[in-house]
Parts: sequence; C-alpha cells; structure tokens
Amino acid sequence: MAQSTKHLLAKSLKDLMGEKTLDKITVKEIVARCGVNRQTFYYHFRDIYDLLDWFFIEAGNEFFRQNPDYQSQLNLEHAIRKVCVYLTENRMMAINIYNSLGRDIFGRYLALELGKLLQVSMAKQAVIIGAPNASVKALISFYKHGIVGIMLDWVDRGLEGDIDEIVTLYLPIIEGVVELSLRQMTKEGVE
Repeated sequence: MAQSTKHLLAKSLKDLMGEKTLDKITVKEIVARCGVNRQTFYYHFRDIYDLLDWFFIEAGNEFFRQNPDYQSQLNLEHAIRKVCVYLTENRMMAINIYNSLGRDIFGRYLALELGKLLQVSMAKQAVIIGAPNASVKALISFYKHGIVGIMLDWVDRGLEGDIDEIVTLYLPIIEGVVELSLRQMTKEGVE
C-alpha cells in the first residue's frame, strides 16, 4: 500500500510538472490530484523535493526493470539516445523542472542514470583493453557530467531539434575518445 501511495503522489507531481514549474507546485495540489491528505504526503516524504528525488530514482529503476536485457546490449549511442528520448517524451516536465529550483536534483538524476548506462557501455571495452577500475570510474564521471551539461543546455533551448541529429553531432566526439582514453590510462597505469 505504501508503494502505491508513493506512486500516486509521484504521478500527481509528474502531471503537475507538465503544467508549471516545480517552485509553483504545492503539496496541497499534489494530494488533491491523487485523493490523499497532507499527512499522508508527509508520512512518505519530507517535502516536494524529496518526492522529486524519489520519483527520479524510481523512474530509473523502472526503466531497468522493464528492460532487463538492455544492460547487456547497451552501447554509448543507445545510452545517449535513451536519455534524449526520455527528455523529449517528458518535454514540458523537463523544461519546467529545469526552470525551477529542482534543476540541481534534475542534473543529479541525469548524471546518476547516465552513469549507470555509461558503466554498462564501457564495461566490455574496459575488460578487453584491461583498463583499471579507477580509470573506468574516472572516465564515467567525466563523460556523464559532460553529457549532462550538453543535455541541460538542450533543455534550456526547449529541447528543440531532432534526436538523431543531436546524437549524430555529439557521438563522434565521445565514442572514439572513450576507447582512446581507456587505452591511454591503461598504458600510463602499466608504466
């Protein structure tokens, strides 16, 4: 029952974020949409930002539950494309979060989920090359923050443009450099 209540509250928040910025949404509006009272909200969450954080984590977990084979078939292009598709499918929500006080949580969420996707996409390459785990972690951190920065700029521009064009523009910058960086870091680690 508690999980279904959390999901109702999260859906209510998501719907409201499609209509207005996060800082204009109240707990009263959230609970009214899903038919629970304020006490129920505060039983589960400290505030709206706590609910937003839970919503993002749950959305990432749900993606991997619904796509169990995705992790084994993932490459860097699919990782970037998947995040772009999510943002465009939730365009107004993404723009409204970006234009509110929830921007930091949004950026953290994108970095967390992109980090998971990058880990999967880089793991096979790292094993083949023999790259140390510390090198892989450093590259994941570097690329997830770089890609999130590009994506946040894209949200700032209203998510305009075709996903294929965006992926085609940025993928060559990232893809070849990942393998080169892993090889270079492995070479430096050996010497």
